[in-house]
Amino acid sequence: MPYEKFRKEVERILEEKAEPLTWNEIKECSTKLKQKAPYHVYVQKLQGDIGLVRFKRANKTVWALRKWFEAGKFKELLPEKVRFTILSVKGSHAIAANEYWELKRIYPLNSPINRWDVVVAGVDDFFPEEDKRPDSIRIRETEHTRRIEDDEERILIAEKISESGEFLHTDAWKGKTLGLTKPRFRCFYFYDSKCQFFCDQSVCVGHDMDMEDGSIEIKGDKVYFVLEAKERARGEFVWEKPGVEWRIKSVISLTDPNQQRLL
Repeated sequence: MPYEKFRKEVERILEEKAEPLTWNEIKECSTKLKQKAPYHVYVQKLQGDIGLVRFKRANKTVWALRKWFEAGKFKELLPEKVRFTILSVKGSHAIAANEYWELKRIYPLNSPINRWDVVVAGVDDFFPEEDKRPDSIRIRETEHTRRIEDDEERILIAEKISESGEFLHTDAWKGKTLGLTKPRFRCFYFYDSKCQFFCDQSVCVGHDMDMEDGSIEIKGDKVYFVLEAKERARGEFVWEKPGVEWRIKSVISLTDPNQQRLL
C-alpha cells in the first residue's frame, strides 16, 4: 500500500475511534490494512504527518494522536518512565532512542550521562510547552541501568535506528527534527566546520552541512551522522516551512568486528 493511502486510513480510524488503539485494533477497523506489522519508515513519517504517538499500555503498544494529549485527554495513560539509549550528549540535553528506536531530544540532564549509556528517565512532560518540537521530551531524574561497550551491539542498535536519506530530499517528513543516517561508504569529508557527504538516495548529488561539533574522530568502518533540523530566527524551525535544512549534531564511528579486510 502506498504511504499516502496508509496515512489516510490510519488517521481516519484514529479520528473515528477517538481513543488509543493497538495496531491489531486498527486493522480490525479497516478493510485496507493487511500487513502483519506496519513498515517502519511509514510509522516514522506518521509521527510528523499526523502527530502519531506510541506507548505501552498493559504491555501492549498503542497508537494515539498528539493533539489528544495537548487537549488534556488520555494523559493518565502515558508512561511515567521511559528507557533511552543515549546517542549524543550536548550540554543540558541529549539525543536518545526510545524502546521503539525513535529518536528523542531529552532535557534537562540532571546527572552525568554519556553516549551508549542506557538509562531509565522519569518523564516530566511528553509535550513540553517551551519546546514545541515533536521529538522533545522534558525529563526528571535518570537512572543508569547499563553501558553498551561492545561495538557489535552498538552497530546493531545504530542499524535499527538508521534511516534512509529520503528525509534529506523531500518535505514529506513534516514535524521531523532529528535523524540518524549513514553516508554512502567513505563518500564524505570534513572541512572547516562543515561536512560534505552523499546519502543512500540515487538522486543525491551531495549534501554540504554545518557541523555542531568540530572535533570529529573517524576510527571505524561504520559511520553514522546524528542530524538535527536548524532553527530559524525568532525561534521558528525549518520543519514548519517548506525546505528543511539540517546540521550534523554529532558523528558515531564504530569498528565492525565482522568487516572483512583485504590482507
